[in-house]
Amino acid sequence: MTDKEAYILFCEKEKEIPLFSKSWYLDAVCGESGWDILMIKKGSEIAATMPILKKKQFGFSLSRMPLITPCLGPYFSRKFRSVKQQEKLMRVFIEQLPKFDFFDQNFHPSITNWLPFYWEGFEATVRYSFLIDLSQTLEEISQKISSNYRNNKITKAQKSIRIVSDRSLEEFYDVQKMTFEKQQMRVPYSFDFVKNFDSILEKENARKVFFGIDENEQIHSVAYLTWDEETAYFQMTGSDPIFRNSGAGVLIIWESIKYAKEILGKSRFDFCGSVIEGIAKVRQEFGAEQVPYFNLKNFGSRFLEILYKLK
Repeated sequence: MTDKEAYILFCEKEKEIPLFSKSWYLDAVCGESGWDILMIKKGSEIAATMPILKKKQFGFSLSRMPLITPCLGPYFSRKFRSVKQQEKLMRVFIEQLPKFDFFDQNFHPSITNWLPFYWEGFEATVRYSFLIDLSQTLEEISQKISSNYRNNKITKAQKSIRIVSDRSLEEFYDVQKMTFEKQQMRVPYSFDFVKNFDSILEKENARKVFFGIDENEQIHSVAYLTWDEETAYFQMTGSDPIFRNSGAGVLIIWESIKYAKEILGKSRFDFCGSVIEGIAKVRQEFGAEQVPYFNLKNFGSRFLEILYKLK
């Protein structure tokens, strides 16, 4: 059995593996041959795993984050989570890493110690995700939302906007495109990518698509919610700029939180982070806790390092 085959079985058994590191999720965002797994065994047990993206571009070997994937990083089995054990296992991962011209990966927020990578010449930047504790009552969660959002935007939107899930994926993607175009940005993924991604997550019962629509069936805002054993992720969202003042974007967040708590029974709601000021402020308005995670980089090519820093 190859390490990859062993990892697929491991993902079926190890329920705590985050969504973005599950084998079928990696198939969805990288393709079956586009990723590999670093694995450390202790006897017959798998002690730790670490997925990596494999990509060749312009002759360079790259290991970067897959599309629409907030984090990867090492995963440690329960018996191997002490600081000393994790540091030893991280050193093994560093030795196992294939030679890359550029390594760029976000570690899961649960990984709070990256010192072995620092000792081996990696650099890191702190980024932030935003989490809501769903073990609170809905009333407690609501009270932490800013009064402007709770009493104005959500209340206003509830009078004219309905949240449904029976619209098409094409319509979801069209609204996503509007969001990027408004910022004069190119959509980083094609509809075919989203269609394949969605078919896999639907098969795994790991996603729900929400649409905020008005009485004329016009779509104001969309959201794509995903989840694993413990956490629901507000993974993709977008709004039609024409309707930016309707409050649908705020309402769809609130309905997603309610769905994650009341229907899915998850313990955390993760906004998937952003260091963009406007987006971060919206997360803070919902009373979300700011949680740090590490983005690690390492350059095997001096040429790429210069290009990256110039950019």
